[in-house]
Amino acid sequence: MSDHPKTGLGDVLAHVVNCDREDEEPDLRGGRRVAYVVTGIRGALVDAHAVDDPTNKYVGSAAVLSQNLEIEVGSLHGRHFSCRVEPGDPGTFFVDFQTAPEPGAQASA
Repeated sequence: MSDHPKTGLGDVLAHVVNCDREDEEPDLRGGRRVAYVVTGIRGALVDAHAVDDPTNKYVGSAAVLSQNLEIEVGSLHGRHFSCRVEPGDPGTFFVDFQTAPEPGAQASA
């Protein structure tokens, strides 16, 4: 048996919901905007990689990404988007999602 208390998902979610104090906000300085292209959808997950670095992967909820981009889940595959990638504590934060034009697409006059 471990001496560490078990933390359930409900406890974690309650903590996240109650993190409205200034000193508990994540530090979102030092990030950069990254352009991604969606390469696949696996069930409820979406796979994407950075346009300029295929080893830089993004995996997330297809429903959440479609909501952030204000498009249907069915139109995600092949979609180009960008977001700010912010190193934080804990983990990495992906914020400020925007749809991006397809490479080679011309702006309409």
